[in-house]
Amino acid sequence: MGELMLPVPMMMIKDHPTFHHLSESILIQLGYPTELMLHSHDLIEAEQLLQQHLPNLILIDLCLDQPEKISFIRKIKRVHPDAHMIVVLDQQETSLLFAAIQAGVQGYIFYEHTEAEIFNHIKTILRGGAPIHDALAQYILSYQLGFHKTLSTTKINQPIQLTTIENAILKLISEGLSPQQIAQQLTVPLYKIEGHIKNIYQKITCL
Repeated sequence: MGELMLPVPMMMIKDHPTFHHLSESILIQLGYPTELMLHSHDLIEAEQLLQQHLPNLILIDLCLDQPEKISFIRKIKRVHPDAHMIVVLDQQETSLLFAAIQAGVQGYIFYEHTEAEIFNHIKTILRGGAPIHDALAQYILSYQLGFHKTLSTTKINQPIQLTTIENAILKLISEGLSPQQIAQQLTVPLYKIEGHIKNIYQKITCL
């Protein structure tokens, strides 16, 4: 796993111990030794650990009743922009996931994911990619539509400046296609599709 630049410290800011035992097992498979895994249930302690150890991977449990964690993500983005931040949340919390991407996270894991899905998501993020699924793609497209419908109101949301290919990718993902299937359908290399997905994340962060 040298291509993932391991081992370096990682940190879990967790509220669900059982799920994070599974995550810890997967991280060991990816090459993280247990002695480099930092754990915290408290944001103040987590910030201190962040300053002391500069982890390159941070897993953050995220719930609707914890808005302070979105602010914490923004703070991490400012002080440690090179860290890979992954939120862990329920699959149906798409608006919360969108807010986390706006704050600066590079990816996500759902509590409902299988071990293989968690492994592949973390591996993709560490390699510089970004996961996306149909509900998130639909939400992003709806966000764009909602902006255009409220141009004449006092709403101040900014549109996401998506390119034609980025719009096409989102529409295909919202229909259930995977990046691999999209690459085949558009006759575009997979790495370019993945690059466009990462660009979409970056544009959401700039909103």
